[in-house]
Amino acid sequence: MKEVNIIPDDAKSAESLNQLEQEIKFLSQFKHENIVQYYGSDTIEDRFYIYLEYVHPGSINKYVKQHYGAITESVVRNFTRHILRGLAFLHGQKIMHRDIKGANLLVDINGVVKLADFGMAKHLSTAAPNLSLKGTPYWMAPEMVQATLAKDVGYDLAVDIWSLGCTIIEMFDGKPPWSDLEGVCCNV
Repeated sequence: MKEVNIIPDDAKSAESLNQLEQEIKFLSQFKHENIVQYYGSDTIEDRFYIYLEYVHPGSINKYVKQHYGAITESVVRNFTRHILRGLAFLHGQKIMHRDIKGANLLVDINGVVKLADFGMAKHLSTAAPNLSLKGTPYWMAPEMVQATLAKDVGYDLAVDIWSLGCTIIEMFDGKPPWSDLEGVCCNV
């Protein structure tokens, strides 16, 4: 379950609500083994709730932290296979996830990985009007940054594949590539 406080006339609250509504828009259309399932949403008083499939024990990020040093190539290969199946489904629908990273990939007790957090997702035909430099820089494809700064739609589904590559590095190293760098580029 996700929860957002609804604060009238608050830009941050409005943005969070907008991202959840976007997530609902996409998730309500999807039925796939490697995509977290949407069950519904509700507004109660000043809170908005989105009900999603519970995936235990949690994110790949959490899994890597708990097993750092013991995560094997076969586990990474299995996780990657599941992620690719989920991405193939999304890309077949012309949907870019745009925020693939360990924290947004949930793994269940059987090792099945499910894509989650569709707040940044875009349909290829609607990517242009909403270009903004949002996301997680360590996993962000260079063409996505360049296109956003140039106010141009110069990226496509391949940005998710770049992010997957960064996630594979994260699974092996326990941290994303370039995580030792600091500065403006790392605080988008």
